[in-house]
Amino acid sequence: MPRLSRTVARLLILLAATAPPAAGEEFTFDYQKIVEAPEPVRLDLRLVRGSVEITGAEDNRVVIEAVKRVRAGSRDEAEELADHIEIKTRLNGTAVEVQTNYLGITSRGRSFWQKVFGKGEDAPGEVAYKVSVPVRSDVTVQGLAATITLASIEGAVRVENESGATRAEYIFGPVTVSQPQGDIDLLWIEGDIRVKATTGTVTVNQVRGALDIATHTGEVHVRTELDSPRDFFVATTSGKITFAIPPAASGRFLVETASGGIQSQVPLVIESVTRQQLIGSFGRGGPRINLTTSSGDVTVAQY
Repeated sequence: MPRLSRTVARLLILLAATAPPAAGEEFTFDYQKIVEAPEPVRLDLRLVRGSVEITGAEDNRVVIEAVKRVRAGSRDEAEELADHIEIKTRLNGTAVEVQTNYLGITSRGRSFWQKVFGKGEDAPGEVAYKVSVPVRSDVTVQGLAATITLASIEGAVRVENESGATRAEYIFGPVTVSQPQGDIDLLWIEGDIRVKATTGTVTVNQVRGALDIATHTGEVHVRTELDSPRDFFVATTSGKITFAIPPAASGRFLVETASGGIQSQVPLVIESVTRQQLIGSFGRGGPRINLTTSSGDVTVAQY
């Protein structure tokens, strides 16, 4: 599925930031589509603003339910707004592609799209998705300003979200999240995790797999079994890092902070220690854990 156009994305953000609150009441318009897709299923879903909940189910169908929510002064005006928010679903091989299109964006005047992309609690023009996929599915979600929730999926999960919040739980497969703004919660993940963020708190509870987290401003909290031979990486420019492991784990820590404290609750064989760096090992063998922050405390803990 093609990425959101950068030009369109910037336009949508500008309209969302500058549009005055829309008057009127909220109107909803339902959408449902059931797709029989051959396995293995791949879901690609793209939305601009709103929410999406994707859940794995013991079914070979992809069930897409959506609600368009618009705020307008009358039913007729609401229908006009809703008609310009198109939900398009198609089957492309084993891929089910769901797109949220805003029709006429290049020809409509700014006043019309200010109605669609309002601000605050009066903002119209969003779509709330609830999607059921076969448990064994690969899922990709692209959003501009969205709240994204995924659960009970045995496959690869990929999220690209400009701002909002992402939560994934009980995922049996690799998880990749790119989200510049907003909190990220990845819980009970059995697979490699890769996160790229700018602001917001990142929370991870990992059962199995390697880890690579990079963020600019925000705290990072990790609880992991360290069940991977590959290295673990957590880096933040400004923010606290907490990294918790089980007592029976093995590995080697390399902890660095330019401005902050280092605390270890794990019994370590110290190789090197300074005010800004700690190198130490525990158990026998295991992966290397690299924890780096320019400004913030680092705590290594047990659970």
